[in-house]
Amino acid sequence: MERQRKMIDVWSEVFKKPVTAETDFFDDLEGDSMTAAAVAHWAGLEFGVTVPIEEVFERPTPAELTAYVDELLAG
Repeated sequence: MERQRKMIDVWSEVFKKPVTAETDFFDDLEGDSMTAAAVAHWAGLEFGVTVPIEEVFERPTPAELTAYVDELLAG
């Protein structure tokens, strides 16, 4: 749960607005390739993993991207 909170913080900082875990989708937040790169970059730094930009589009909510990070860290 702590990881998800940190992921929400990353997204909120990138989008400059409050974001929720399951209901805020990347496209609904008007995300583009630049914001995807920012989310991938900052999430990678926060969690110490490499998050490919494509994963931000494939897993378009903070909850889904957190699950991806969980997989990487369990890996």
